[in-house]
Amino acid sequence: MLDKYLLFFTHDILANSTVIVTLLPIFIIIYRKAYVDPTFRLLLIYLIIKLVLDVMMFHFATFRINNLMLYNISVVVRYTLLSGMFLYKFENPLLKKIIIPLSIAFIIFSSWDIWISNPNIAHINEHRIVKYATTLEALLMILWTLIYFYELIRSLKIPSLLTFPFFWVCSGLLVYYSSLIFISPALNYSMRWETMFAIGYLDRVLYMFDIIIMLLFSLGTWVFSARFYARH
Repeated sequence: MLDKYLLFFTHDILANSTVIVTLLPIFIIIYRKAYVDPTFRLLLIYLIIKLVLDVMMFHFATFRINNLMLYNISVVVRYTLLSGMFLYKFENPLLKKIIIPLSIAFIIFSSWDIWISNPNIAHINEHRIVKYATTLEALLMILWTLIYFYELIRSLKIPSLLTFPFFWVCSGLLVYYSSLIFISPALNYSMRWETMFAIGYLDRVLYMFDIIIMLLFSLGTWVFSARFYARH
């Protein structure tokens, strides 16, 4: 079995490296005790769930089992947990009130999207990626990130953005979702288990930006100070 894992890993090193690189921010969050901040606690929960889903997808792909249903699940988990971080960062109370209802609406919408994207939902090998949920997720996350940056700049409470942990987290979100929004409309047509449609290097872009976002998460967590957080 180990031979099969190694063979499949070397078959597509870029794509499979995204599984390993997720370990880096998880380790740093625990090492720096960033989980004392509820924002980074949510981030840690997301990263652990992402790692589990990525390992399962890697296992399924190794044994030629359709893993796209796991990707659809990851879209729902990713948006719900990452958008939840802004509950602790937004200053506008109205914005805080709409995040949870929107997350519930997104879960309902994504469930509907999974249903219509997979007419034969009981057949695992015929599962496809959602048509609209990924694009909606990208739009919402870009919106939350830009609003947060606007509030942050307007408040002038941060003396140096480069030493502010959540700035790097939001930078990672903005970079990742800015790339995802252009690619997501094509994913439902290109990423099919039985018949893959070639879209050139676009399918490589997501893997590269997935690694970049993990590195920015790691950088943001590395500058986190538990003692500084305790004083506030």
